[in-house]
Amino acid sequence: MLFFFLAFLLLAACAPTVPQEGEMISWERAIDLLNSGQVTMVVQAHSLEVTLTLKSGVTVQTIEPTIDASFAEIQKCGEACSGIVQATE
Repeated sequence: MLFFFLAFLLLAACAPTVPQEGEMISWERAIDLLNSGQVTMVVQAHSLEVTLTLKSGVTVQTIEPTIDASFAEIQKCGEACSGIVQATE
């Protein structure tokens, strides 16, 4: 019984955290979200700020390293990113 409890705790600790509404996330975390298929829309600004809208309706922000880096990551992502709406403001 103790084994199952410890296994549950370990799995819970390893589970990815769900971003909070409006949270600023790292560029690496943004790429992880893209590749996971959780993103429905990406809007980039000329200031390099990127807003990602998740399937849950939560929006998060990040800073891309260069202009259009988010769009390049979507292209690399493949099928998981095929339905993402992309926009530039």
